[in-house]
Amino acid sequence: MENKRYYGIDIGGTTVKIGLFEGETLVKKWSVPTDTSNGGANIIGDIIASLPGPAAGAALAVPGAVLPDGTVNRCVNLGWGVCHPAEEFTEKTGIPCRVLNDANAAALGEQRLGGGQGFESVLFVALGTGVGSGVVLDGHLHVGARGSAGELGHLIWDPTDAAAACTCGHHGCLEQYCSATGITRLAAQAGVPGLSCYDVVTRAAAGDKTLEAVVDKATDILGWGIAGACAVIDPEAVVLGGGVAQAGEYFRAKVQASFDKYAFHACLGTKMYLATLGSDAGLTGAALYAMDGRK
Repeated sequence: MENKRYYGIDIGGTTVKIGLFEGETLVKKWSVPTDTSNGGANIIGDIIASLPGPAAGAALAVPGAVLPDGTVNRCVNLGWGVCHPAEEFTEKTGIPCRVLNDANAAALGEQRLGGGQGFESVLFVALGTGVGSGVVLDGHLHVGARGSAGELGHLIWDPTDAAAACTCGHHGCLEQYCSATGITRLAAQAGVPGLSCYDVVTRAAAGDKTLEAVVDKATDILGWGIAGACAVIDPEAVVLGGGVAQAGEYFRAKVQASFDKYAFHACLGTKMYLATLGSDAGLTGAALYAMDGRK
């Protein structure tokens, strides 16, 4: 009998989330701590030790750039340099394994089984500590020649903004304004320090004019960035995920309005939806990516 079990593995800086799928159905999920000691050398072994048995395939979602040939080009949060974790996994288990960026995994999960279900081409934007994004075109991930397709967070809004230094080395990147970190930074600049992003958005929705101006700036910049991306890839839909998007319809509607203001006229029918898979998006997309590798 054909083995239809697949592992979707989402490797984060503190926790590895693992899902066992039978076809597209998640039947079990669990987690193991991410051991970043010794350059992350124990991570793959710890994952393998937790697995309940063989499978037809697996995929690893990782917080870093992944080249089309499966080479991981550094994952700073894991302690990894240039490496080949999928090869290590297969050598130790005999299970065919693929690897992809974690935002791309979430994009695939949301497009197939989440907020983008029913659309073949989706731009997924994850708003958390940073701004991650992934592109699915005609039902397949588009990762680009260097694995960096969809790096929406590093579009530069204001290169002269010395207060918005980005970890990529530039200034004024979109994620310095639209991520959870960026929104709390804008609130502090507006004279309201010490709030979480959730607090900023919640208080803005409740009528706090100072914080509403902060949210308006963040969503204006985000809508501008999404409009630019849509002018290039022309997706059927945009899905907003990550912690910031959990602010719900209030936040989504503001981003949609900003997008409509900036969008190329032919893209004006593009609608935005909220993600529905939550923290399971990455492991779900990884499992789907493993299944795609068997086709």
